[in-house]
Amino acid sequence: MKRFKLFAITLLCLINLSIYSQESKKEITGEEWDKLIQLLSADKWNDAEKLSLKYLNKFNDKDDSLADPAIVRYMYIRCVAAKLGNKVYDKDEAVKKVAKFIGKPIITPPRTFNQECMFNCLRLTEDKKCMYSCSSNDLHTVIHDFERYEMADTTFLDDVSAIEGKDIRIAAFVKTIDAGGYAMPRLEIVFEKAFVWDEGNDEGDDNE
Repeated sequence: MKRFKLFAITLLCLINLSIYSQESKKEITGEEWDKLIQLLSADKWNDAEKLSLKYLNKFNDKDDSLADPAIVRYMYIRCVAAKLGNKVYDKDEAVKKVAKFIGKPIITPPRTFNQECMFNCLRLTEDKKCMYSCSSNDLHTVIHDFERYEMADTTFLDDVSAIEGKDIRIAAFVKTIDAGGYAMPRLEIVFEKAFVWDEGNDEGDDNE
């Protein structure tokens, strides 16, 4: 009987250790975040695309409630958009790479909300029914994508004075992804159920 109890305790410890090990593999460490951010900041889109996909493969469909895969998913989409804008990918190839993310959550990096800004920021659409962003390279000579954010609470857009000039992050779900443009090809993405994301409310992103 004692041997059985000892065996059961040992087995339980091994199971818990295995579960802990599997969960640990899913975490993106601070060092891993830094490596990806450095690649993105240097416009090394090919390397950043490969690395972000590697990070994404740590997670599965059951991890959609976690912040880390949502953040990396957006980064991967931006890499593909940049390579489309730089004509590394054609439109069909780019859409094919990201179409699997339709219905999946994303979280953007911080962006300044500025109604007078044109590139790499957030603003209201002309009809003031959604948020909008146009992503480009630093010189604004290559368009990467057009992003439209349909807010979960549309009354939030009635008065945006509180966020004017502030950096905010948007969490949302990918609704549609298309490609447009000829001389300047780009992804055209619509996000739905969007809201301003406060990372302080999510414990899954402590490493970023």
